[in-house]
Amino acid sequence: MNYRQSFRKSRLAEWGFKLAVISAHIVVFTVLLHRYASQSTAVSLNLLQIGFVGALVAFVVSIVAAFQIWNKLLSGFAKSIFGAVIALLVLVWPIMMLPVYFATPKIYDVSTDIKTPPEFDELKKFRAFGSNPTDFRYRVPFDPDVRPLRILVPGQDAFDFVRQLVIKRKWELVEAKPPGEDGNVSYIEAVDRSLILAMADDIVIRIRSKGAQSVLDIRSAARYGSYDLGRNQDRIIEFLDDFISQSEKVSRIAEGEPLFLDPRNRKRIRRVPNKQPIEEPAEQ
Repeated sequence: MNYRQSFRKSRLAEWGFKLAVISAHIVVFTVLLHRYASQSTAVSLNLLQIGFVGALVAFVVSIVAAFQIWNKLLSGFAKSIFGAVIALLVLVWPIMMLPVYFATPKIYDVSTDIKTPPEFDELKKFRAFGSNPTDFRYRVPFDPDVRPLRILVPGQDAFDFVRQLVIKRKWELVEAKPPGEDGNVSYIEAVDRSLILAMADDIVIRIRSKGAQSVLDIRSAARYGSYDLGRNQDRIIEFLDDFISQSEKVSRIAEGEPLFLDPRNRKRIRRVPNKQPIEEPAEQ
């Protein structure tokens, strides 16, 4: 005679599995809807938080269910394992961001000029409810490489090359104001988006020039979110490096040297090789 033993099902395993599946659906569909269906960023961020918290709860519940099943000889061990695995797959994304989160400054707006940063003009129209303010807020020291680029290039040439570089980097060009008749100041505004969620970062580039001398300033700010995980700072450094490395006509002006000199005194400007770091002048 065959005897068949039946075990009570673990309710924790059932709930852990269901919560993990629901959380995975929330995260996946939020990414797809934000990237391809223009879902509001503020709504998407809230949904992602719900999905990640749900996945964390599902993981804990599934692990507790596995121990309960082992100790009380209940059924549902497979569901508890599947629930934990699904929840862990959802949590991989935020877990990978933790080292960056703790290693980068808690800011969302970065500028090479912190005293008179370039202002957003056209990009102000894209700031909806829940977005960050456009007023620049300097909080902590930046990387020393985040500083104005002082170059021996006329304003129009600098503007043209910056515009080409923006297009080459596949940023969304929103506004391009070339130098006026006086040739003093020009602006370029653009938007760059993150790889997975396609979150928008607003960028404004200001070029102040006189004669053959120009100063290039960049400001990059996350449109949403309190932290940018260092991506705005990295974007500025990479753009300035590309500007120098991809233009044979560019020569830097050494830090501490005066700008916008009279042509008769231009010989006082000391050029710095493109690929060599610029040393700050020693204090007297």
